[in-house]
Amino acid sequence: MVADLQRRLVELRFVEGIEKVEHVPYPTGDQFWVRFNSKLDFGKFEDIAKKHGCGMVRFASLPSKLPRPIAEMLWDGVSHVITKNISGWTKFTAFFGSEPDGIAKIATDLHGPYEIYIAMQEEGVQILYEYLGLNYVPPALPPKPVTPAKPAVPTAVKPGATAPRPVPPPTPVTAKPTPPTQPTHANPPQAAKAPEPPKPTAPVVEQNKDAKTQSTG
Repeated sequence: MVADLQRRLVELRFVEGIEKVEHVPYPTGDQFWVRFNSKLDFGKFEDIAKKHGCGMVRFASLPSKLPRPIAEMLWDGVSHVITKNISGWTKFTAFFGSEPDGIAKIATDLHGPYEIYIAMQEEGVQILYEYLGLNYVPPALPPKPVTPAKPAVPTAVKPGATAPRPVPPPTPVTAKPTPPTQPTHANPPQAAKAPEPPKPTAPVVEQNKDAKTQSTG
């Protein structure tokens, strides 16, 4: 896989000799395409590939020699493949159009006279930077996942040893509810007694002094 595609696009867009830089997504993985506006030095590419333990295999030599209408139906324009696994059988099958699994490849633009460098892996991008004489900066590594802490394992009790008794949780102190104070009923004011009517006094009868005199005389 090719990483930091947006950064690569900015770094190579205005380099001399490069016409266009593209990010081409594929179901099998994203590819990094660099279209040149001049002929490539295949010998220089091959020497750089050898430094990385790779080799350059010529591809589709037979289909590319067919007439253009037929060649376009059988051949996608790839002329060289940079791969790590090179054998005599790989070279033989590549001659007839069986593309080996590689880290980069070079294709001839069927609509122009120049080549397109296609990187499928990050190591293919590094080879391209060395070919252009640019400083290669590897992509930033993703942050490492945080490993969750392991739960504490309870200590096993040996046979014959008395296991510590569990300490009961402290009993919560509950405050006694204060009984509600009964409202004091004030004595209702007594009704004022009505004054008693004065008792009638017996009239004093004045006896006739003359009668009294008569009785005594």
